[in-house]
Amino acid sequence: MSKGGSTTSEVKVPEYIEAAAQRNLNRADKVSQLGYVPEYGPTVAAFTPMQQAAFQNTANTAGAFGMASPTSQTDVMGGMPAPTTYAGGVRGYSSAPMYEQMVAELARNRPGQKSYIDSFFIDPTSGNYTSQAPVDYTQYNTMAQDARNESSANRANDLAIANAGYNNSTTTLNTPTSYMPGGVNDPFLTSAPSQFIAGATGGIPGMTAGSDNVYTRTGSAAPTTSIRPVARPSNRDDDSTVPPGMVRQPDGSLTRAGSAAPTSSPRPVARDDSSSSSSSSSSDGCVIATHAVDGGAFSPRTKREAVVWCMDVLHGKWWGEAIRRGYRYCGTKKIEQGKAREHYDEFRRYIDFASGKKRTPRGAVTFTIRTVQFFAIGLVKKDA
Repeated sequence: MSKGGSTTSEVKVPEYIEAAAQRNLNRADKVSQLGYVPEYGPTVAAFTPMQQAAFQNTANTAGAFGMASPTSQTDVMGGMPAPTTYAGGVRGYSSAPMYEQMVAELARNRPGQKSYIDSFFIDPTSGNYTSQAPVDYTQYNTMAQDARNESSANRANDLAIANAGYNNSTTTLNTPTSYMPGGVNDPFLTSAPSQFIAGATGGIPGMTAGSDNVYTRTGSAAPTTSIRPVARPSNRDDDSTVPPGMVRQPDGSLTRAGSAAPTSSPRPVARDDSSSSSSSSSSDGCVIATHAVDGGAFSPRTKREAVVWCMDVLHGKWWGEAIRRGYRYCGTKKIEQGKAREHYDEFRRYIDFASGKKRTPRGAVTFTIRTVQFFAIGLVKKDA
């Protein structure tokens, strides 16, 4: 603690201690309503026959010398009533009759006061509660349960926000079309990962999946055949398919009317081109998975599993965000170096182990080493 500063400490009671305290409170509340329990058995032992005979002999001796002495057994015992014989021949006196007599006198002289006293306890005859039943303290949550409920509520709120973000996106589908996974129209490849939390767990909102896994807008007729690429017309001189404002060149390519024809056909960009892969991955937090989907090594389903696990476990937690930053930094570096393909299998093992889909010793080693590495780098690379 620095000079002039202050510290704040918080003591957290273990949940099992809280639960035990709740049970103890329940028991104490019930015991407090039990009320007084009188003793109905012998509380004072009576004199034995030998003791009574000794008393009588003493009285007889006193009488022989002309002294005043009791003349009956009752007088010898000082006016005490005859004792009660209990089980086993035990003879004694009970205080119960005197107690009941005192209670009856209290009810006769002060009925309101006695009624108020009785209201705190159960009815001694029926056993029913005279005022209200004891409070069940186990119905109240422990602090640990409140923390779990708050965490569940926050997670449900995050998923609802993600779902709302998808439903309110600007993407519109005006006509029935094919949404085959991996196709050019696959929304997973053209939308942010947060828009597909609902799609990963309950299909694509607003879309219906047919028996052949073809998605169409809900309420539209399912296409009879899957969409195929439009073949280039064999007759290049036929301009019936040329869009307005475009001119077909001798090599079959289309250019804007009034523009010079291209001297050479454009070279397709290779999948391994680091600049292209880096740009496509930079817009998505799951850099390696996006690179693998672009290269055809992963299916969109594999990427979707990674995104759902990441949203569920890492998002919104300081340590989870550190792991995500470290992963993005390392993944981007490998893409720039052209080595991303070398880590596809490792990425798959990591996600399979993390999600519980397939847990092997090798997957455990990969998960542990990479998680520690990503976490350490993410703590340093705040802007990754």
